[in-house]
Formats: sequence, structure tokens, C-alpha cells
Amino acid sequence: MKIMSGEIVLVGENRDVHACLSQAFADGQYSLLSMKNIPDAMTYLRDPGCIALVALFCNVTMRREQDFTVLSALSTIHPHLQILLLPENAKSLPSDLPVRNGNIRMIQKSASLDGMIEAVQHAANTARILAEKAQQEEGTADTEDSISGISPLFSTPFLTRVGMADVPVLLHGETGVGKEVMARRLCAYSPRAHKPFLKLNCAALPSELVESELFGYEKGAFTGAVIDKPGKFEIAQGGTILLDEIGDMDVRLQAKLLQVLQDGEIQPLGSNKTVKVNVRVLAATHRDLRRAIEQGTFREDLYYRLNVISITIPPLRERKSEIMPLAEVLLCRHMRPGAVMPVITEELRQAMLEYNWPGNVRELENIMRRFLVYQNASMLMDELTQAIGNSAQKPIAAATPHRVPFSDNNSSIDRLAEQSRQAESKLLLEALEATRWNRRQAAARLNLEYRAFLYKLQKYGIADKKEKDEAHYSS
Repeated sequence: MKIMSGEIVLVGENRDVHACLSQAFADGQYSLLSMKNIPDAMTYLRDPGCIALVALFCNVTMRREQDFTVLSALSTIHPHLQILLLPENAKSLPSDLPVRNGNIRMIQKSASLDGMIEAVQHAANTARILAEKAQQEEGTADTEDSISGISPLFSTPFLTRVGMADVPVLLHGETGVGKEVMARRLCAYSPRAHKPFLKLNCAALPSELVESELFGYEKGAFTGAVIDKPGKFEIAQGGTILLDEIGDMDVRLQAKLLQVLQDGEIQPLGSNKTVKVNVRVLAATHRDLRRAIEQGTFREDLYYRLNVISITIPPLRERKSEIMPLAEVLLCRHMRPGAVMPVITEELRQAMLEYNWPGNVRELENIMRRFLVYQNASMLMDELTQAIGNSAQKPIAAATPHRVPFSDNNSSIDRLAEQSRQAESKLLLEALEATRWNRRQAAARLNLEYRAFLYKLQKYGIADKKEKDEAHYSS
């Protein structure tokens, strides 16, 4: 955000006010931008990239609830933005407006032009301070996103744009990457931030229960329905619903969900009446929905209704730089008060970077909790090393055409482990030879972190082999 200069946006045709402001801020510290009406101003101010510090509304007609909602939305997009209202257009707004939103102020009716200019100047200074503070904390915010399991690829401006869009979002990603965390962050950046956020896992319940949970039911709709019960869509009125594992939803229920997205109406079980709902739907899945459409297990029309914005969260193994900062924060999160944090040794660090993390952030959190119990880096490193070895053996074991007799099981595992070591060692040597033994280039060629690459060279004695060969030829 640019904060060395800023804009004062004047909304409404008032030549006297415009002339006074132009004269008062003629030094160029602030630029004055005039907008004739509210729609034009909102189109401009809603842009997360605009550099407005103050929005001054005067001589424009404002409707009570609608315009208050708009003003609140502006404060969500630009927390630093100071909104000033002149008495003529402030009369119809709620009397407790300044209390409900600290960024909105009313200029006293008795204030002179000098008093108004002073109020604008004070608001501009306040906005500048808040903007500078937000800019300083921007790196911290990105770190918090990463700590929550969200990749820094999704910056705060991105989250703001998608959050404010108020359209369905489809979240893709493996189990444990942080899809729910992403959904909650999008909700936090949206105008619905202060409304209910409800979640339903479509794979955790039978389809009949999912239907009653979403749409509710009336008394007598089925055996056991002794009272009326509203569904999540009705409870979340004005808010957000996250449908987790949407790919596992029953096809029949998909048709009812499509109707909700199209018409904004639900029909509780056992009822003949419809209920209007205003809910934003976010959906998450680890499945390939396009393949599910081909297999006939997911409706194509529902897919396109949900897929207005599609976000794919990469797995943790593709975000190596986030593993260690995330691990340290997770340790702090689960550490008991007064306890000593166990030290992550260099060997353990290398093992963590080398591990594939099939369970992503959720698995990392569980392992850090286990580390707090063990208080021993060697024990944890042994577990990770064994898991790395097992994962490396899988492709070779799958390629073995014959079944190994049970009595020879231990020796066969040893042979597979040896074959895995030989194959990995061969890959390392080939990469080194292809880059004329430039280790950094070889590590990049294999898509490995440089320290992890050096660890493997030391593990297989390749560095020593090179030095011995050079010593042999020199003698």
C-alpha cells in the first residue's frame, strides 16, 4: 500500500466544500478526488488497491440500513479508511453509528468550514498512522497465514478480494492442508465476518442426516422428529456455510443444494413452504471433481455453480520453507505453561525437510505434539527416517513381479532397502556428474533443498568418495 501520499475522496456535489478542501490541501500532501454520487464512490473505494485515506460524504441521500452496510463493508476492505459524514446526510443513520464502527465519524452541524477542514486533517493523520502500522505488520500477517496452514502464495490483498466478492468458492487440496483455515480467513475478510460461520462435513454423516442438518425439518417429518428444527442454512442466515468434502455428497442432495444456490430458497423436510436464505456457500474437497463428473457421482451443473472462484492449496511437501517455522509455532501452541521447549536438532531438521508429509499440516501438528511427549529428538528422527525409508521402498516393492515367501520376509525387506539406497545414490551421482559436481546445481536439478542434498551426500559417503578419487588420481 502506498502511504507516502493519499487521497481524500469527496462524495457529493458541494462546490464550497470542494473549494475549501482544495485550498487547505494545496501543498500536495494529499490529492483531492471528487465523486458525484455514492455508487461511483463505492466502485472506487471497494478496490483494495485504492489509496484513499478519508471519504467525506456530504449532500448525498443515504438510506438507513443499506448504506450502513456499505460503509461497514468499506471499513472491512480498508481498516484505516476514515469516513466522515456531514449532518445533512447523517440524520437518517442510526444514532449509535460511531459506536458501532470506530472509523465512521459525524461532523457536528455547528462546525465552521475551518472546523470541518480540521476534522478532515485529523482523520487523514489517523488514517496515515493506521496504514503505516498495517504495512509494518503485513509480513507478520503473511507469517500467520503460513502458521495457520495457508501458503503465503495467498496474500492479504488476495484474501480481501476473494472475501469481499461474496460469491461461492471451491477449495481444492489434500487432506490436512488447511482448507477449513482458508475458508475461515475468507470469511474474516468478507462483509459477513460478524455473521455465523457454520461447517458441515458431507462425508461424516449418512446422506439422510446431512439433508436434515442442512435444510432442517418440521415436527412429524420422520420418526423421532418431535419438534421443529431449523437447518444450518436457516441458522447461518446472513453468514457463511462451509460444505467440507463436497465430493462425497449424495447426488440427490446435490440437486437440492443446486436449488439453494440458484433460487436462495430451502424447503425443510416435511414442510410445504419454502424459506428464503441469504448464505454464502464455500465448498472444500480433496477429490478430483472433474473425474467424479465423468463417473456420474457429481453433478456438472452444481460444479459450475460452486466453481465461481477455485483455490488450490498446495501440499506441505511443496512448501518446504514453511515446515520449520510452522513446526516451531505448533510446538509453542501445545506446550504447557512453564514447560521447556525441546530443541529441534540439525539432524531432526533434515529429516523433517526430507519427509514427504502425506498428512500435511495436520500430521506435522501431531508429530510436534508427540515431540513434546518424547522430549527426545533422536526418537522422533528415527521415526521419520523409518517412514522416509518405507515410502522410498514402495515403488520398488510395487515393481517386484513375484510374491516374497513369508519366511523370507525380513531378508526381502533388507534387500529392498538396499536397492532403494543404491537407486537414490545413483540419482545423486548422476545429478553431480551432469552438473560437473556443482552441488547447488545438482540439488536444484533434483528439486532438493541444498542442506538436504548435502545431508544425503554425507549419508551415502559420496562426498568422501569424490575426495578419495581425486587423491588417488593425484598420486
